[in-house]
Amino acid sequence: MNTVKTISISGNMFALPDGMPAKDVQALAGFLCSLSQVRNEYNYDNSTYVYALGDGVQVQIADRDLVSKEEALTIEKESRARYQAKRKAEEAAAAGDLLAMHVNS
Repeated sequence: MNTVKTISISGNMFALPDGMPAKDVQALAGFLCSLSQVRNEYNYDNSTYVYALGDGVQVQIADRDLVSKEEALTIEKESRARYQAKRKAEEAAAAGDLLAMHVNS
C-alpha cells in the first residue's frame, strides 16, 4: 500500500505530486476555494445550453492509502460477488417467509 496526499475538489479526488511542499498545497487549496462552479441547463427551445455561476467548490486535503489498479479491481470484483450472494440469500429467505405465511394462513 502506498500513502499519498490527495486533494478533493467538489468530490473529484486527485493525487498531489510526491514531495509537494505544504506551503504549495495550502496555496493551491486557497486558490481553488476562490473558484465557483459553472452550472449548465439545457434550453429545449433551441437545443443549446445556458450557463450560470453555481456554488463555490469544496476543497479537502487528505492522506489516502492507494493500492494498484489490479488489486482495486480484484477487491471490487470479489466484494461485489459476496454482496450479490448475500442479497440473493436475503431475497430467498424473504420469499420463503412469505411462502410460509401464505401456507399457514
